Amino acid sequence: MLYKLDWDMTKKRFEAFWNREILDRCMVAVTARKDHPVTSEYPPLPSADLVARWTDPDYIIPSRRRGFEKMYYGGDAFPVIQLNLGASGHAGFFKGSKFQFAENTVWFFKSLDNPRELEFDRDSFLYRKHLELARALAEDSRGDYIISMPDTTGNADALSHLLGPERMFECFLEDKDAAKEALDKIEYAYEEIQREAYSIIKDANYGGACVGWLDVWAPGFFAQMQSDMSVMISKPMFDEFVMPELTRQSEFLDFALYHLDGIEQRRHLDSLLSLPRLRCIQWTQVVGHPPATAFIPELRRIQQAGKCLLISVSPDQIEPLMRELSSRGLYLLTWAATEDDAREIVKNVTKWTHE
Repeated sequence: MLYKLDWDMTKKRFEAFWNREILDRCMVAVTARKDHPVTSEYPPLPSADLVARWTDPDYIIPSRRRGFEKMYYGGDAFPVIQLNLGASGHAGFFKGSKFQFAENTVWFFKSLDNPRELEFDRDSFLYRKHLELARALAEDSRGDYIISMPDTTGNADALSHLLGPERMFECFLEDKDAAKEALDKIEYAYEEIQREAYSIIKDANYGGACVGWLDVWAPGFFAQMQSDMSVMISKPMFDEFVMPELTRQSEFLDFALYHLDGIEQRRHLDSLLSLPRLRCIQWTQVVGHPPATAFIPELRRIQQAGKCLLISVSPDQIEPLMRELSSRGLYLLTWAATEDDAREIVKNVTKWTHE
């Protein structure tokens, strides 16, 4: 790998991580700005409107390669370009879907009222752009960097984009069959884009797949699962409308990770841990919520259920978390101000690793 010389060792650690084994230490990714970056001579970036900045590989590739050269990838961190055209972006794969590119996100707007009118459109702009961008990145990368899987996940999240959350919850209560039929159609779109994207990028990704925004790679067919809107629903409603999706996706993938977004999702933890093919839970520290160190019992439950655990942490949280948790199947994402600080963090993680 061009921007990470020790990728072969990190790749072996990922393989051990998914088996909840310890190769030499628990996994830790720590990034920092390089002390003395050497920048290649790239042509000037073309001027680009918002759509081009999100979808044009002639803009995205040189922009991201410039960034890679300025970054130190410590521990198990690695360079990645995200195949991201909006969170729960498969909402844009349906006829009549409405969306808008912004500086830092893609906004989706209510586009229909009747869930039975939902119609998958393989020729939709966002579906085509996902695959076009995947092909361009795979052709350019050839192993220089990793390409993420699409951020097209969370079927109920996508349905809330399409119907609006209020209308979706009305359907959950008053027209369950229509809601479930719509969720099945969205699941079909999820499986189609994941399957097609993986077939395009897997060779450039050393035979595996990656969830880019979480800096996690797996040696096979891998993607994340989520239900961010589940913070607004009860456990019985979660079990009825969301668990079928998660069960199906965890069986569809070789490696399945659940993005647990916020402490309100704790009430669904028993349901999540019951999924036999769920391999990993990513615990999200939401701004304004207590830190991960405040939830040691829940984090231990995840590990005791045989699941890997991925947590984004500030450097000061690493030692207390490692002291309380097993190092098996543990992956910590963090950052540092300098390369030396990053190396010191990795050194400490090695020292604190235990069974």
